[in-house]
Parts: sequence; C-alpha cells; structure tokens
Amino acid sequence: MLLSSCQDPGSPPVPGAVTETTTAPPAASASPSGSSSPSSGNPGVYKPADSKGKAENVPVPVMPELAKENSKEGLEAFIRYWFQLLSYAYETGDTARVAGLSSQQCALCGHLGRAVSKSYEDGSWMTGGILQTPVVEVRWDSSSYSQQAQVQLIQTEIRYFAADGTEHRELTGATNDAVAFFAEFRNDAWTTLDTGIIR
Repeated sequence: MLLSSCQDPGSPPVPGAVTETTTAPPAASASPSGSSSPSSGNPGVYKPADSKGKAENVPVPVMPELAKENSKEGLEAFIRYWFQLLSYAYETGDTARVAGLSSQQCALCGHLGRAVSKSYEDGSWMTGGILQTPVVEVRWDSSSYSQQAQVQLIQTEIRYFAADGTEHRELTGATNDAVAFFAEFRNDAWTTLDTGIIR
C-alpha cells in the first residue's frame, strides 16, 4: 500500500493508510521528481535504480515560487512539490528535504522517513516507488490557517535489494490512491500537518 509501502515485513499497517487501492501502470518519466535541478556536487546523467545498483544523479526537486504563497493555488503547488520530495526520498534515501517541510506531529510523515531510511541501511536500496499527483483538489477555507486537500497519488512498483544485489523482501505493487492532505501556512511558509489514504 502506498503510504505504508516501506513498512518492516510483518509490522502492523499504518493507521489510516489502508484503503481503496487499485493497481496503476508504472508511469515513465525522464525526470521523475518533476521540476528539478541536478544534485549539488553530483553532476552527471540521471540513472534510475535497478537490480544492479542505486539511482545516480537524481534531480533534486525545486520549490516553485507559487508554492510559497498563502493561496489555493499556492497550496496546490506546495502539495505537488512535497510529494516530489517524497518521491526523491524513495529514489535516494535522502529524507531530510521532505522532513523539513513536515510537522513533527505528522506521525505518518515520520514513519515514512524512518522506513525509507531503513531501506537504504547497510548498502541496501529500492527501485521504483516514483510518485505522481495527477489531481490535487484543494478545499480552501479563507478563515483558517490550516487547509485540506484531496490528492490522486500514483506510485510505481517498488523492489527491495540488499547490498549483495539480492531481493530481500516481497515487492510492493503499483498503486493509485485518493489521499487526504492537511497543511498549515504560518511564518510565511506551508507545513504538512498530516496525510493518509482515504478510507
């Protein structure tokens, strides 16, 4: 399942993250994280992860100026950017960027960060897991600091490899889910408060 795909084998499902999941075909993308720039200090041609090794020269998503605005359109841009950062984390194991835009009270955000990091421990890695957000519907409330949205979130199949190149756990199939997203605009910036698959 999408937002619990990096769970430890045998661990209980993430609360609020199990629902109406349908298989979606993997979406091809030359620049999987959307608007982006080459990793600082790591120039070169992007190479996705495969059974022989980790992804290389993964483009780092760049926050659009619109995502800094306290508006319906600004929140939509922020949500797309946040999931681009999560997709980047799946490809690289680098969760710092998405964590930096997430509240410490977001339990699922923290769980995903820890699970992704664990999938890259001791030379291990993942393939796939690319995220796309074809539809973002913001339910704007001009009287509130916090806002909510519903997102169509598509994720490609994930495979898990140990340092020796062997697959060490069952693959996670591609998914296509409706996701609830909650954010707050304070101190001139958006922060993700919570997210999860809609039951």
